[in-house]
Amino acid sequence: MRRVEAARFRFAVSVTTACMTVLGVAGLAPDLPRREDGADPPAGGVPAPPPPGPRTTIRLDPADAPADAAGRESACAAGLGGGPYPDEDVWVFRLPVGAAVARFVAVTPEFVAPGRERVAPTVPTEDGALVVDEAGTSAAWLRLPAGWTLVGGSAAIAGAAGSFALAGVCAASGAPSP
Repeated sequence: MRRVEAARFRFAVSVTTACMTVLGVAGLAPDLPRREDGADPPAGGVPAPPPPGPRTTIRLDPADAPADAAGRESACAAGLGGGPYPDEDVWVFRLPVGAAVARFVAVTPEFVAPGRERVAPTVPTEDGALVVDEAGTSAAWLRLPAGWTLVGGSAAIAGAAGSFALAGVCAASGAPSP
């Protein structure tokens, strides 16, 4: 009987070790930095999981498109894509402040590139991220080549909101490369 208990114990330890290796201690991947107790979260806030329930697709507020970064007041923030970057604009989108319980699941803004090609990158799978800002509002940012024009977009959300907005653009620090 002791041998069976010892074998079960070894099996439980090996399974636990494997899970901790895959998931990392405290749910973090092994290569990600860990916070010390009492440390502030990274700039831009810690992404909160979307609330449970059905997903809804909403559109970009029509008042926010068309828009380009040229001539706009730059809104660069470390936790929202940073910048300015040479040859790249950072686009920031937000759910309305009153929709604090809603969270972005994916954001797909639509742009026209300088060659008149229509492009629809998806955040978070492209060069961007979904975050929760200091006010607890869901936000998304995306770095794109300078010179693109925002013409519309959609977002999948968890929770309720009527539309999402262009919150700001951090314009490129230099002219686009040829």
